[in-house]
Amino acid sequence: MPSALRNLIHAVDEALRPYPPLHALTASIVYGTLTFGILSIVFLAIEKRLRRDTSRYKSPHFVNDILYTAFYQGGIYSVLIWAPLFALAAPKLPFLQLSLIRRLPPLVSIVVYWLTLDFLGYWIHRLQHSSKMLWAFHSVHHTQTRMTCLTSNRNHVVEQIYVNCIMLAPTLILGIPATRWMPLYFAQVFFELAQHAQVRWAYGPLHRLLVSPAFHAMHHSTRADEHDGNYGKILSTWDVVFGTFVRSDAEPLRYGVEGMDVRETLTAQFTHPFRVLASPPPEPAVSAGPRESAAAP
Repeated sequence: MPSALRNLIHAVDEALRPYPPLHALTASIVYGTLTFGILSIVFLAIEKRLRRDTSRYKSPHFVNDILYTAFYQGGIYSVLIWAPLFALAAPKLPFLQLSLIRRLPPLVSIVVYWLTLDFLGYWIHRLQHSSKMLWAFHSVHHTQTRMTCLTSNRNHVVEQIYVNCIMLAPTLILGIPATRWMPLYFAQVFFELAQHAQVRWAYGPLHRLLVSPAFHAMHHSTRADEHDGNYGKILSTWDVVFGTFVRSDAEPLRYGVEGMDVRETLTAQFTHPFRVLASPPPEPAVSAGPRESAAAP
């Protein structure tokens, strides 16, 4: 690192230390920008090598995906919204602060923590597709018709808040692992970005264990028999076990939600769920074909 840049970083760090929220926000923005910026370049290069259509990266769809990513992964949401909510709620829930995994070896505690939250994430995701109220907000994620690797962060702020609130209790019961294992975090980010990138990786024999891009692409299909399944976040095993596994041999013809044409503006996407909740219930969807059994090879 050039000495001038190193000196600048040190000066900024020292200047912001008296202001912890601003210091945390700045550090989070730097780490988030580096992590997601590098991975975005990697996936763009991979898509070009695979001769995929990369024009989406010059569209408003990608610009908005960048803004969502900056808001959530850059620390703005965490510092300005979730941290204050957590600070208010946690002291009122001392009976939940059991920290059950604190005495486990660091690696074991991280695995238990991650598996538990991924299991809960599957059921929350599944509920988001069956509850009209939850679907109204989650549908913002699905209205993306030109998916990019950063679409994983395209979530309505109300959805992000209620998911965090649901996860608060198990997080307090388990206790956040004391050891921060950065390779695990980086791997999780990589998997989540890969799921929304335009690559057809299926992970071979691991497709029933890990959520692959091919597996998750089916979940973003406009066809009801394809998108009503594959709810797993990182592990596809939950879909296999609970009967929501949808085969992903073919690529979806289109992405998005039938009947939901939301303009590619942040204002339209923010107000979209409230319009959905105020509208009469839609006609029952007609399945375009039978779903493959979870037991299919």
